[in-house]
Amino acid sequence: MTLLQRCGSGVVLALLLLSGAWCAPDSATTWPSENDLLAAVTKGVNDQSRPLGRIWIRGIHEITVGKTERGWLVSVWLPDQGRNFSARTFLYRPNLKQAKELNYSRSLGLVDVTGHYGQIALLEGYESGQGGEHIMNALVRFTGWTLRELHRVEFSNNLGACGSSSSSNPPSECEQTRVNLQLIPDQGDDLHLIEITTHIFGADLRTASSEVISRRLRLVGDRFKPIGP
Repeated sequence: MTLLQRCGSGVVLALLLLSGAWCAPDSATTWPSENDLLAAVTKGVNDQSRPLGRIWIRGIHEITVGKTERGWLVSVWLPDQGRNFSARTFLYRPNLKQAKELNYSRSLGLVDVTGHYGQIALLEGYESGQGGEHIMNALVRFTGWTLRELHRVEFSNNLGACGSSSSSNPPSECEQTRVNLQLIPDQGDDLHLIEITTHIFGADLRTASSEVISRRLRLVGDRFKPIGP
């Protein structure tokens, strides 16, 4: 891991070069400068009434935002903000030297699929509290600043407040749901999506039961729609 820190005007920029976190599809890609990125993220935050404080950039992914224009999805950590407000994501457009805050916690990277390389990203929203976690994942693409949410799933767990961790008597049952998304190309420009939902439940996860449900969807316009009944 390489950590680069740049301090100025009370703002800290930490660039974490981690496997898969800082990546681009082309070795000839021109990386945004630290100064431009800092300035754009600071000005691009939705709530300008609250100073951001320290900024740690923990991931950056290059993405197509037009026919020829490239942008960057920038995931940041703001340690001076509240727990559920410290993880944020921005779209940065180097041609404009501007960034816009998105309503997601972080970018999980691009989803590589034949015929759509660099166009679709997986973004995450995350909240936690009372021993539980709530997660939202969305497949998105951009036209300029316009974000198009192709598909969204939400899932959760109560693992910090169930079984032996539960304060209730009798203990609360443990529940954990996860959803995996897999894009697959079909004939021509068709794009299909396999959505797999796993639900685990029981008094103790070591002896819990589970069920798995899957369905197939097809991209129609800007939305994935179920195939069949």
